[in-house]
Amino acid sequence: MCITRKSFLYTYLIGFILITQILLLQPFPAGGADILPESPFQFIYIDANVGGSSGGHSALRIDNLVYHFQYFPDGIFRLVREPWNHFRYIYNDLENRTLHVAHIHLEDNDLFVVRKFLNQFYLIQTAHMDRLDSLNDDLRLIRDLDHEHRQISIKGAGLFALQESADEISAQLQTIITDTYGKEYLLSEIKRLDQELAGWPIFIPHLKEMEITNQAYPVPIAGLAKTYTENRLKRTALWVLERGLPINKIEFMNMDDWSHSGERRGLTQNERNKLLSYAEILKKSVVRLPLSNRADWGYPLLLATARFQVIMWSLKYDRLLLLDPFPEAAISVPLKKLQKDSSVTAQLADCARSKYWNIRREIFAAPALDERRYNQLEESAGRFAELEKGNVGGKAIRVAYGRLVPSRTAVVPLPTPKVKHQTIEISLATATANRNIYHEKLKKCYSYNLITKNCATELIRSLNSTFQSEELATRALGGSILPDQGLSFIPFSLFGLVKKRFRVTRIEVLPGFRKRMMLQMKQKEPQKSGLYLRECNTLTSTIYQHAQGDTRFLFFTDDVVLMRPLYGLFNTAYGLLSAAFGILTLPLDGGDLSKDGLKGTIYSLPEIFFCNIRKGSFDYVNDSLNYKVNDLEKSAPAFDRRVSP
Repeated sequence: MCITRKSFLYTYLIGFILITQILLLQPFPAGGADILPESPFQFIYIDANVGGSSGGHSALRIDNLVYHFQYFPDGIFRLVREPWNHFRYIYNDLENRTLHVAHIHLEDNDLFVVRKFLNQFYLIQTAHMDRLDSLNDDLRLIRDLDHEHRQISIKGAGLFALQESADEISAQLQTIITDTYGKEYLLSEIKRLDQELAGWPIFIPHLKEMEITNQAYPVPIAGLAKTYTENRLKRTALWVLERGLPINKIEFMNMDDWSHSGERRGLTQNERNKLLSYAEILKKSVVRLPLSNRADWGYPLLLATARFQVIMWSLKYDRLLLLDPFPEAAISVPLKKLQKDSSVTAQLADCARSKYWNIRREIFAAPALDERRYNQLEESAGRFAELEKGNVGGKAIRVAYGRLVPSRTAVVPLPTPKVKHQTIEISLATATANRNIYHEKLKKCYSYNLITKNCATELIRSLNSTFQSEELATRALGGSILPDQGLSFIPFSLFGLVKKRFRVTRIEVLPGFRKRMMLQMKQKEPQKSGLYLRECNTLTSTIYQHAQGDTRFLFFTDDVVLMRPLYGLFNTAYGLLSAAFGILTLPLDGGDLSKDGLKGTIYSLPEIFFCNIRKGSFDYVNDSLNYKVNDLEKSAPAFDRRVSP
């Protein structure tokens, strides 16, 4: 009989586990019921995991919002504000990290002051980032003009077939505008916009000397690119109406294409009525927007025109047709990555299908369609169709965070600038300097340092800055902690100081996903003695599937103490073996297995000294906890998780 390497590992593993279970106490994850918080103000310590998470993390929760600092690839250390459900899904579920929550009593007026300070800090930071984006846009525009690229990318323009003639649907709005404002109205407005842009000087002034601070809103700037973009958005929208340009059919999503056996196809009479009523609302918007007082009516006019057309085609074909809501900046997930664990894509697609149909029923059951409800329908349908394309169609898919609104871009021409090329070169140098100077100042203002300015120090510094003096902070919180005091820069140590010095009413422990599943299994199968044997390792676990970035390891060590050094030795050896075996697979994987094995060895070494960092992670989980995870968008974090630290 030939003993393979895999069978030898399994035999050795099972034998080792049996012996250790006889000699030592069987470990189980620490408990902790997920109960509703009694205090709206909580300090959270998130324990470590691999990568940028190896030092742990700190956060504050006020009601349903979580505030925490993260370091971004652009070199800026930012305050992140996000809903509790999303934060918990990422860190507690996907990252599989236990959350230690200190409930702290604050008087209502003190809580108001803390919330106000953090929100103001966040909004000031956002204003700084918006200004940096504007400077980047100016630089991009001037660079294009310098290279004689007489065109600009306009969002919404790609929703239309710019080279085609009017059709029976698109001509309807053309006729309505002409009947309302006269035959020459659209052309005269287009001419006016062209003259307006031609008269605008291509000049980038030097930014005035300024001191960037996170305590004061920056002075807004009127970017040249913003002026160009708004002008071209309006012109493009009027041009689409004047020519009666039809919708770009490639932007259609026919939801019947993704119907499963037994699911309803076509439109009900109620859906037809609601869509027709909303089309009338859109028609009125198209007529009204060109005379609007708002400065940014160009994109809303393009979107209203596109939505009107797609609804009319839906009614004509008796199919729910919707616009593709994904932006160009969406992340493309290649088929190879999807195939590594096809069950994740399948589960995400099933979840998205259920969400889409629920939203479709709720929206058409409402008294009337409006923009918010219709966009919900577009977004849920778009995410579902995209996942189904990967699950059933075997194609690459797109994922994106945040709200999705149809915005397909296209390039439109720009008039030739009436300035010398030398003037453009001077503006290019100025735009480059403005952008670089502002970016460097932002990096200094929102800087990161492993010891002096990290997620722990900045959180406690922000909390202290809320109050005018240390005495007031002590009175509000029950004690005082300084960001440069002792080991308070370490998230775990800071949490210890919070428990000791602040007015903590109770400590709540929310175990990571794997621990929770272990507890649930133990409660459902209390007599099953082999549960721990099966779930303590990565080879036989039914809970855990290897996720990208987890590195190579055999045993979970976050739920054991006495056995941790021994498990750590086996994990270290397994990592080294994987690295050595990776030499053989080097031509196939480019050294990925070797690098993964070496990283696994590094994260296993602390386990030999009773310290745990790695816990494994998940790409997708569907746990029946009493916090609302069903409302969360799960496809983006499944393929592009953003966690730092």
